[in-house]
Amino acid sequence: MLSLMMVFVLFGTLLPVLHGMHEKLQLKKERVTAYETLHEGALQMQSEKSTYGTRTVNGVAYQWQMDEYLCVRYNNYKGTPTAICLK
Repeated sequence: MLSLMMVFVLFGTLLPVLHGMHEKLQLKKERVTAYETLHEGALQMQSEKSTYGTRTVNGVAYQWQMDEYLCVRYNNYKGTPTAICLK
């Protein structure tokens, strides 16, 4: 009975916590890559005078563009569209 209770505690509490931590880490890694893409976009704007570009990392396409602000857009691993802009 005690071992059954420990299995329930393990799968009922620890695995959801681990899953949540993994999800947050993945979203943060994608956000860091988006900021790296902004930096590379700014460098390309200075050197090549381009105003847009695409960078693919781990199957995610990060599209940067300079309109009024320098922005990068991508779909995160959940499929949700995300945009980061520097003012």
